[in-house]
Amino acid sequence: MDVTSAAANLPVDLTPEGQIAKLRYGDPGERYYAAWWLGRMRVREGIPALIEALTDETDRTAQGGYPLRRNAARALGKLMAREGIPALIEALRCSDGQVVAAAAQALAEIALQYQPEGLGAALIEGLRWVEKGLETETLAALEAIIEALGQLQPTNALEHIYPYLEHDSLRLQCAAARACYRLTQDPTFAQRLLPVLAHENVHLRRAALLDLGASGYLPGARAIAAAAVEANVKLLALKSLVEVSLANSAPSSSDLREVLLLIDSLL
Repeated sequence: MDVTSAAANLPVDLTPEGQIAKLRYGDPGERYYAAWWLGRMRVREGIPALIEALTDETDRTAQGGYPLRRNAARALGKLMAREGIPALIEALRCSDGQVVAAAAQALAEIALQYQPEGLGAALIEGLRWVEKGLETETLAALEAIIEALGQLQPTNALEHIYPYLEHDSLRLQCAAARACYRLTQDPTFAQRLLPVLAHENVHLRRAALLDLGASGYLPGARAIAAAAVEANVKLLALKSLVEVSLANSAPSSSDLREVLLLIDSLL
């Protein structure tokens, strides 16, 4: 089918069929929006088109980024698209670090439901690839892969993550501390995040706050509630703290009650 003639006859209504057609034949803006919409609306019929979009070469920025690929990866994660795992693993070797980050995050989301074998090894291979250097956003890719490894907890992940505790980037140090705690439950790792909650840079404070919440380290709840960041960010971190703690262990009722009281005080 000729792409020009196909695009001229695309549906304009927000239907699954129309957005799948936009994703395949629309202009760059339409394709970008369609990928987001299909993920947001959980349209599983769009999975094949989203997988195709992960290898798109037409939508590329002057800096070397692939915006459509990024949105396609994010959408596959929202859809928990098990069919997309091979393509997402391949996307870990993209030259655009934001695509790699989106693919790593999507794989971590899918793993919450399916726990596919070999995913941890694929992420470690992706980490090794990114460490060689990318055209754009290398740090974003490293951060996302480290966080995904902390969630999936493959047996040999610690040796690959541990060196990032001393990385030049404080964001990567925080991601590594979060992942190392999830891998070991050693509180000294989670406690490395606490001083960053008082950092002069509010963006780093927010990042450390969310990392502490995602670590599941319940003793960090009071520090989260007291941090100088917006209440909605603190609520998000405390909610994550409870969810991760319940998923990983059986926390005491008193610990959970304290977190719930802190959440109530912020509402």
